[in-house]
Amino acid sequence: MSSIDPISMATQLATYEIQPFQQRFQTQADKYQSQISAYGKVETALRTFRTAVEDMNGLNDSVVKNGATFSQEGNISASVNASALAGEYQVFVEQIATSHQMGVDLGAGTTADTAIPAAGSMVISMDGNTMTLDLATVDTDSDGTATLQELVAAINTDENNPGVNASLVRANGETHFMLSGKETGVANTVSVNVTGTGDANFENAFANSTDISTPKDAVIWLGAEGTGLKLTNSSNTFEGVIDGVDLTVTKAQTSGDQPIGITVGSDKEATKEQLNKMVDAYNALMSEIDKYTKVGSKDEKRGPLAGDGTIRSLENQISSIFRQSYNGQSLYSVGVSIDRNGKLAIDNDKFEAAQAADPAALNEMFNGTDKLFDSLEATIKPYLSFSDGVFKNRKDSLQQNISRIDDKMSNLERKYQMSYDRYLAQFTQMNQLMTQMQQTSGLFAI
Repeated sequence: MSSIDPISMATQLATYEIQPFQQRFQTQADKYQSQISAYGKVETALRTFRTAVEDMNGLNDSVVKNGATFSQEGNISASVNASALAGEYQVFVEQIATSHQMGVDLGAGTTADTAIPAAGSMVISMDGNTMTLDLATVDTDSDGTATLQELVAAINTDENNPGVNASLVRANGETHFMLSGKETGVANTVSVNVTGTGDANFENAFANSTDISTPKDAVIWLGAEGTGLKLTNSSNTFEGVIDGVDLTVTKAQTSGDQPIGITVGSDKEATKEQLNKMVDAYNALMSEIDKYTKVGSKDEKRGPLAGDGTIRSLENQISSIFRQSYNGQSLYSVGVSIDRNGKLAIDNDKFEAAQAADPAALNEMFNGTDKLFDSLEATIKPYLSFSDGVFKNRKDSLQQNISRIDDKMSNLERKYQMSYDRYLAQFTQMNQLMTQMQQTSGLFAI
């Protein structure tokens, strides 16, 4: 009679008792984990789609793009929004706007470390705004000396700075103090007054500052110089001078030059690029949804989110938005449709025809209040909230399921240990009895 191995027998029997439950729990945990992963992939694709929509629905952006061309380059640029009407215009640039810059000569030998008076005040004004700097506060390193460099820092960091930059300019071995207005135009003329310092030379230097650049307003003519409509502006950008068009002048023309011709019209390539962004993001999202919700077949594995109501609801809501009508006109009629495979497609000929006929109305379908993009944002937002979004809640719920399975696994481990200990004791005792029987039978051997 041979002996048995108690450890091996106890291990096999204890394992046999928990193995079916262990396998079932592991299968469930793997399923939940694959669903969490799939939700993460779909969520990422949805965020990418949302970003594409936001990029086309900002304050200064849209799907429909218009542009401007010029008969002469180098004098004007234009920002053209989707509401701009096609047309021909003429503009003469008489003068560009400049900012005020003044220089202060504090004498030969001046450097950044030159000491300045530690008493008195400096008042700087521009466009009705004023700052008053107490020169006694300029010495920030507390070495007992206020320097020109510290004065520059004090002006630039003052919370009441009216919109000027102070700087030190070095030329021909000398250092000059300079104040520059941040904004252009006559209204932004800088003035400075220094009093109470006890240093007449310092105060006189600021009183006799030199204009490096005088402030000027931009001047243009809609039409020919001297006969068209004259417009002035403190900035070089004339907003809305032409409906939907902002003009920025960069260089003045010479008196007597011909006005610059401006042609405003559809920018088909830029519009097509915007459309392609939308199509690519939408189709990438739907491909991810299809990948994880496929029902499977003999040759294809079932997706982890097959039959998932949350994902199907999202898919149906988004696709239905593209099938709706806006301002009494369907997206299909302007060339935007969803094909039989559920993918977004663009009929470029239809879209270009709609853009040529009425670009403002076309843009309203996409970018108008509560139209396509607003509807998409309202639908997507509840899914992607970081605090209580649908995706977050669904993944949290699945993670809780995994946690409960982990608890069950821990209980199985305890059950296994109890069974193992019981079987080990039983088989150890049996092994001892078998050994005793073998020893006893040996006493009667002939």
